[in-house]
Amino acid sequence: MLEEKCAYCGDMTDMPFECNYCKDPFCSEHRLPEDHRCVKLSQLRAKRFGEKRKIIRDGGTGKKNKFRKMFGRFG
Repeated sequence: MLEEKCAYCGDMTDMPFECNYCKDPFCSEHRLPEDHRCVKLSQLRAKRFGEKRKIIRDGGTGKKNKFRKMFGRFG
């Protein structure tokens, strides 16, 4: 039986799961890309949806200006 360390938490697992994106082995708790903060998945999403969208979603400078435009006249 193949026993490997989870690339995220380091626990030994009898049945490692291989990530489809980064190809690293993971335990059942960290098998999903979102659960082990897969770098390759983040890169793929940024490439597919664009960096501009990521900045807005992460609370970048665009949000503050939108709120000022919407609520600035009430202040």
